[in-house]
Amino acid sequence: MTSNALTGDSGPAGDGPERGERALVLDGPGHCEIAVRPRSRAGPGELLLAPLAVGLCATDVELLEGTMVYLRTGKSRLPLVPGHEWVARVLDAPADTRGPSPGDVVVGECSIGCARCAACASGAYHQCARRRETGVVGLDGALAETMVFPARSAHAVPAGTSVEDAVFAEPTAVALRAVLRSSCRPGGSALVVGGGTVGWLVSAILMDLVHADVAALEPDADRMDRLRRLGVRGSSDGERFDVVVEASGNPAGLTSGLARLAPRGRCVVIGLSGGEPTPVDVDRLVVDDQVLLGSLGSPGVWPQALGLLGRGRVRPSALITHRFPLGRAPEALQLLRARAPGLGKVVVAPQEPDQG
Repeated sequence: MTSNALTGDSGPAGDGPERGERALVLDGPGHCEIAVRPRSRAGPGELLLAPLAVGLCATDVELLEGTMVYLRTGKSRLPLVPGHEWVARVLDAPADTRGPSPGDVVVGECSIGCARCAACASGAYHQCARRRETGVVGLDGALAETMVFPARSAHAVPAGTSVEDAVFAEPTAVALRAVLRSSCRPGGSALVVGGGTVGWLVSAILMDLVHADVAALEPDADRMDRLRRLGVRGSSDGERFDVVVEASGNPAGLTSGLARLAPRGRCVVIGLSGGEPTPVDVDRLVVDDQVLLGSLGSPGVWPQALGLLGRGRVRPSALITHRFPLGRAPEALQLLRARAPGLGKVVVAPQEPDQG
């Protein structure tokens, strides 16, 4: 990834109105390709964006493999363009659109509700029955030279925040919401299960926001080293925690986490298990008066999440281990799918020349 891709100085090659544009398309289980499609155009209330950096995550792998829950339930369908973790430069904002202007650098939410139903009115737009999810349900994602995005769901990147930190805005918001739902008290103890991107961000936010004593369960030595550099420690046998956050997506991770949850503790589950059954000791949950709850998405927390990025421990650009141009996005996705030990964040730069 060159410096241009990070500063937002570059744009889609060739700006002629008839030029097609490239995008990564998932068109069947296990198959993806770079396809050329008509150039995107923004309509009323929409922004035309040039994605600068796109983070890949386990959800993208599940979409590729056909195991993602929304594919299994029929809520989402292939083909689609993935990419829900992104930062982009505004190319065009129609005159009737409030908010960002051409040249601004923005990030955008994943869950986009209809803005008319009771769920949306209550702030639970991530549970709107008619919601779209960027790069997942009904709205193409950012793994393309340009993308169209609802202006009302875009947020300006704060001045001084690097593009490589800003590309983590979506997982940071997801992690923040889980921390808030955990109700971890200042100085409380917390166990984070899983040291991937979201687990790292949960740990960083717990320490930065509530000054928690954070331990982790993570078998990968490189990931655990990255957590230790934050100040996270390992957990000792028999230790119990006020809060457990399950961020691995592994059924065994939830079992291990619940076994370490203190009486009256709260366990928040972020990771999706791909449909694998997950045993839960219900008797212990009841007898110890514990709370087990899920946390989907990031409604209502984006301004706070953006305020955390780039400060204190919440500087996630250090997690990036691999960078690819758009033409090599299939290779990037397969790298993530292989789950090699020590793999950190994989980022695609759609404006980067393929031969760079």
